[in-house]
Amino acid sequence: MKSLLSRFKWPFRTQATTPPEPLPEPRFESAPAPTPPARRAAAIELQTLQQLFPLRTLDEDTLKAFVLDREADIYPEGSILFRQGEPAHSVHYLLQGRVALETAEGTGYEIQAGSAQARFPLYAGRQYNATAQAKTEIQVLRISAQIMAQCEPGATTLGTDTDPLDLELPDAVRDNPVFQAFHEHYLGGGLALPTLPTVAAKLGQAIERDCHLRELAGHVQLDPVIGSRLVSVANSPLYHAGEPVNSCHDAIAVLGMAATRNLVLGLCLKRVFESKEPRVNALLHTQWKQSLQLSALCYVLAGENGGIDREEALLAGLIADIGALPFLSFLARTSGPAWSEADVQAILPLVRGPLGAHLLGRWHFPAELARIPCLAENWYHDGGPRLDLADIVILSKLHAYIGTPRRAELPAINAIPAFSKLKEGKLSPELSLDILAKAKHKIGQALKVFSG
Repeated sequence: MKSLLSRFKWPFRTQATTPPEPLPEPRFESAPAPTPPARRAAAIELQTLQQLFPLRTLDEDTLKAFVLDREADIYPEGSILFRQGEPAHSVHYLLQGRVALETAEGTGYEIQAGSAQARFPLYAGRQYNATAQAKTEIQVLRISAQIMAQCEPGATTLGTDTDPLDLELPDAVRDNPVFQAFHEHYLGGGLALPTLPTVAAKLGQAIERDCHLRELAGHVQLDPVIGSRLVSVANSPLYHAGEPVNSCHDAIAVLGMAATRNLVLGLCLKRVFESKEPRVNALLHTQWKQSLQLSALCYVLAGENGGIDREEALLAGLIADIGALPFLSFLARTSGPAWSEADVQAILPLVRGPLGAHLLGRWHFPAELARIPCLAENWYHDGGPRLDLADIVILSKLHAYIGTPRRAELPAINAIPAFSKLKEGKLSPELSLDILAKAKHKIGQALKVFSG
């Protein structure tokens, strides 16, 4: 995959996209058909659909129309819902009973109805990567893939004149005085958005003109701190493969123009995660550390799978939660209602996606990067058969939640569409990225790039 550098609207060129690849053929050519349902269950309740992800994103009128002619299927114990290798024309929600999912390698896990994971589909991708068998009598809601596609929120970049907070939000958030003050502040034109760092902008303009390395080095040297960090990065184990690098000119020669531009922008971003207000500054530092960890996971995962530039994946990880900046900056400057960390935890996860897309739109990022904040936690996003930047970020985000309280509320890694696109299926059903577990040193090196 060519660098996104050549697709920036300003100051970068445009490039045609690669046509999607055909869907892979099922691995089992003559797999037996799934067990037919024994009988129909009672009609589905609206409250049931409102608990299921991502169906719950549909408006209430659509859900009401949906339940009128929708019934669940009942399967006896031992039934097969789907088999590994078959095309996935439908997704299944477990409403009652217990189901076991097992891969061809003999690994697997079970899902119990009523659990947090049962609120997600048993699998959502283009081809089943496990066999699902009923361990008890079960009740299942089956949804076509076409209907599921309607649940994905728009991934296009928000225009600079649109309201990024025009969202379907819980009443508790919509009525929160802190959110209301922030929204009014934004609509009134009082929200100060960070500007694209000067050194990164000048560097991009120079690359657009296909200038000489000496001119690029001159732009980087306008910021001595960034210049020295770039030399340090070029000498790190991630890139160094020869004589020590002692100048910006040599660092750019080692890294390449595209990597240099992405790394410089990433290094500049660290500076905007600062505030003079102590409580906000603590939140910003926490957010920056989380972004660093995510970017390192993205870097390693992209490198292991090929086809995606590692520095672009690293930058995608850094900007995935960039939408936190406008909201936290507002808290640092506001004289409005008092806020608590509980307010931040309730509001920020819901607004940072659209705010991030809005900010990156202001910075004229290409669509593939500008949509990352909105897609970073859209677990069932499927942009096509090929692994792309959004898939890398989604997988890394889900993995980053392992070991945290929120992990129990999220789908299994191997049950989301991005999973099946990984090279050689290197994600284990035990919810761990094996390639990342084996690459701790490389992750540590990637973290050092921006933590110095």
